[in-house]
Amino acid sequence: METRSRTGQQVRRIEQKWGFGLAPIKPDVQRGRVEAARTVLATVTQGHQAALGRLDDLSTVKGLFTRTHEKDQWDWFTVCAQLGYPSLKEARQTSGTLHHLRRCLRDANWQAAAAAAATLEKIGLPDRLRDFVTGTSAPLNGHGFVYVLSTREARETLKIGYTDRDPLTRAKEINSATGVVIPWGVRGAWMVPHARRVEAEVHALLADYRVRRDREFFHMPFSEAARVIEEYVVKAR
Repeated sequence: METRSRTGQQVRRIEQKWGFGLAPIKPDVQRGRVEAARTVLATVTQGHQAALGRLDDLSTVKGLFTRTHEKDQWDWFTVCAQLGYPSLKEARQTSGTLHHLRRCLRDANWQAAAAAAATLEKIGLPDRLRDFVTGTSAPLNGHGFVYVLSTREARETLKIGYTDRDPLTRAKEINSATGVVIPWGVRGAWMVPHARRVEAEVHALLADYRVRRDREFFHMPFSEAARVIEEYVVKAR
């Protein structure tokens, strides 16, 4: 947003209070999402009767997982944290299977619906939804995260770091620091063991893009950084 000062100069005002992906969820919206999660949880664990008359609840939960892999909404990372940081593969599979389950229920194809529910149970959806409903976080069990941040104004200036804690909390800490004018948004986060070591090795792989040797800033497309990190994480498993 630009305004004109008393001297006639154009001054750009920063209105956003949080980085992209980090928007808080309004209480009424969260209540609706929790109710939808309860419906889906009952449908997967108890049978299709729980979803009768409430098929839109499946679409709501599908939308939550779609957010985490499309990364195109202001609250996508907030939702990702609430869901316990599902992997990209898991989020896509869950979203697609929920879409299929809704279609089966709509068409009264109970056998196919039962198979879809079994797939969701195997993926681990019930545990994620129980934590989502209760607002609890799954333990990290010694794992940490490598994360990538940027601002919407300088999308190819990436901050690549690590944390042994919840990356949502870490991102908020970074944005609350003195000197941060434009909030950082989360572009991606990968759960890994030995996060500090992984961060150092990722930094080495991306050394050609590093802005300063003593800072964790890189100038490069996010897609390339994500590709390198994803390949490293897959090989390290």
